[in-house]
Amino acid sequence: MRILLLSMPDMVPAFRGWLPPNLAISSITGNLRGHDIHMADLILVRNKLTSSIKNLLIEYKPEVIGFSAMSFQFNTARRIAEFIKSLDKDIKTVLGGYHATLMYKEIAEDGNAEPFDFILRGESDLSFGELILAIEGKAIYGDVMGLSFRRNGKFAHNPPRPLEDLSKIALPNRTNRVWQGYAFGIKQLDIFETSRGCTMPCNFCSMNQMYGRKFRTYSTDRVIKDIANAKKQGAKYLAIADDNITLNPRRFEELCDAITEAGHNDIGYIVQTSCTGIASSDTLAEKMARAGFEFIFLGIENVSERNLRIMRKGNIINSIKRAVELIHKNNMLIIGGMIIGNSEDKEEDIAQNYEFFDRYNIDFISDQIITPYPKTGIREELIKAGLVTNLDDYRKYNGFWANVCTKYLDSEELQFVKWKNKKKYSTFYKTTPTFKTRFP
Repeated sequence: MRILLLSMPDMVPAFRGWLPPNLAISSITGNLRGHDIHMADLILVRNKLTSSIKNLLIEYKPEVIGFSAMSFQFNTARRIAEFIKSLDKDIKTVLGGYHATLMYKEIAEDGNAEPFDFILRGESDLSFGELILAIEGKAIYGDVMGLSFRRNGKFAHNPPRPLEDLSKIALPNRTNRVWQGYAFGIKQLDIFETSRGCTMPCNFCSMNQMYGRKFRTYSTDRVIKDIANAKKQGAKYLAIADDNITLNPRRFEELCDAITEAGHNDIGYIVQTSCTGIASSDTLAEKMARAGFEFIFLGIENVSERNLRIMRKGNIINSIKRAVELIHKNNMLIIGGMIIGNSEDKEEDIAQNYEFFDRYNIDFISDQIITPYPKTGIREELIKAGLVTNLDDYRKYNGFWANVCTKYLDSEELQFVKWKNKKKYSTFYKTTPTFKTRFP
């Protein structure tokens, strides 16, 4: 069967130098054998989208098209599916990703599912192949767990799919990508994962709706093979897609040792970590640096004890300071994650975060306004408090736009305060001592 998998072109405005491949569709392709399957990351052609999609249909003549979309990308996925159906109504369309998993009932009931024939919920690495068998008439739709499909004019929802056994998931396919041009700055970028899920109780995160509060890991051998595969395709930077790799610091240290021993420290790595995980080990940061880690997205989130309590992060102020010290001591750059716009925030509370980032020489500021993502605990709390100003225009649910207000700032004021402080302290990066060491 001829299959085309699409990731969406929507991107966060601040990340225009960040063009990664979509790992989900690469994994589906790697786990699907015996079909003519290709992947198209539309982020690479966002300025010529219509003509590129038409050319894909002409060149590859797909019988099935899969769409991977987050919440802020869902409207785009729906419009592209409508466009494709207008060109060829016989193409089967499949929606997957976080938004489909969290909001499948609402999508099916409010008319937004019209251009989609199927919705796949949860992990689709293996279930997509089961769906293809059903489309071919070799299996039954009702047996595909996690599938929503049309029956008698309405969507029927099969039982949820259990979490996959990661040992059964093959390496991603990186050779069937239609286009090239994935980049971080001027260097070729690829992406891989060493684990899935997180057990922490943070109420602003939607990951526990996707994976539950579970932490599953790939074997070290599988991780090393994945890195080698990405390097073979030309990657000079590798981003790690784990939700919380520092949940088990000892395991992360062992991975760093394995990367170094295999000689894979000849490229750069980008990873998201927790402050608590980094601060819990006196040796982890050193091993990360030796393994080639360069950019560390550090989940600082907020420096107010009150706001950390609201977000269920606990009092991590000392861990934040210790993590920053350890990372900079080993000449790695920090992309500091900041979340502002909590219910009690005044302008001076928000400014306090930017002042902290400046004082501790955070190399890059990644500031987001708290977003009421579907099905999260913080969404319910903010709705109950009357602080959500945009309930369902998910196009703006990317962390950049203010979809909430605080008790003291309306949405426009909140957006302005974010802009003002970012402009005052950093456009994106600042020439910190670590930055000057790495880029003399």
